Amino acid sequence: MHITEGIITGKSAIMYTGVGVALVGLGVLRMKKFVIDFPEKKPLLGMGAALIFFISLIPIPAFTGTCSHPCGTPLVAILLGPLIGVALAGVSLLLQAAFFAHGGFGTWGANVVVLGFFGCFFGWGAFRVARKIGFPLWAAGFAGGLIGDIMVYAASGLILGTTLVIGPNPQYSLTGYLTAIYAAYLPTQLPIAIGEMVVTGLALHYAFKQRPEVLEELGIINRKTVSEKKAPVTMILLIILSLSLLFMVNMGHAETPPDISSVAAVSGKGSGMAGMDEAVNEHMAEAAGLPARDPYINTEAMGDLWIMLLLLGGGVCGFIIGRWWHLLWGRPQEDSLRNERGVK
Repeated sequence: MHITEGIITGKSAIMYTGVGVALVGLGVLRMKKFVIDFPEKKPLLGMGAALIFFISLIPIPAFTGTCSHPCGTPLVAILLGPLIGVALAGVSLLLQAAFFAHGGFGTWGANVVVLGFFGCFFGWGAFRVARKIGFPLWAAGFAGGLIGDIMVYAASGLILGTTLVIGPNPQYSLTGYLTAIYAAYLPTQLPIAIGEMVVTGLALHYAFKQRPEVLEELGIINRKTVSEKKAPVTMILLIILSLSLLFMVNMGHAETPPDISSVAAVSGKGSGMAGMDEAVNEHMAEAAGLPARDPYINTEAMGDLWIMLLLLGGGVCGFIIGRWWHLLWGRPQEDSLRNERGVK
């Protein structure tokens, strides 16, 4: 979902940066209110940032020959609110651009809109709608994770398409670009979106089993009316929907016109499991006269340094998540201490 440095320039880059700064600013204000309302839960903000940073950095290989990323923002938005999720995504994207050669400073604002706004608000909104119509918590989490992830890549394709169609050498109309981009994205991203769907739903379900009082305090559930009984029909419908989407995407990918399918299949021809940012976005941008450029801090080209930074980032994120895991997914510390001391 990272739009690479150099693809968006000039007035468009300034506009997206302004929008990104405004969204992150609103998120920071909401974070301040969160700290006032829940001072004992401040560590959740750090844990949310670590989740977004690490999840959106993980490259997951797909059968198409490319790698892509899950998002993490739908889960964090459901837990902490969409504006806080946007702010944490903005910080994560800035660190990824600075130290991990993902995205860029010039495209930071566009990436905040994509990963932050669309991932958070659509994931959170889908979860809320699903709860309103009676879905159990885990199924609503399924809906939020799936729709949030898909909307991140839908927005990324839309921003990329509108940028390329006004480039120096556009190859397609806007409709043609969107068709080509989505034909390339979906076979790789939809299986990952289904994975994020499952992880989001299971994470919320486990938090409900372990710390329902925290979810109630955060306004995610109301234990007076909540019913978390098994809903096999709902599960079956969601699985059928996911598999149907995957089947339709594969059929559509196979029937894509030759000139567009060549773009969609570029990832499988010598890219060596490259990320979609490189195999699709940069390929199409270069053809449109908007070649991507190396990041200002190109740690990825520094070999072992990039690996060291990746390991360091993963270690820090793992420490933060592990240190405060109990706030959502572990027993209260008081109960653990009583059990250790044999106090009943």
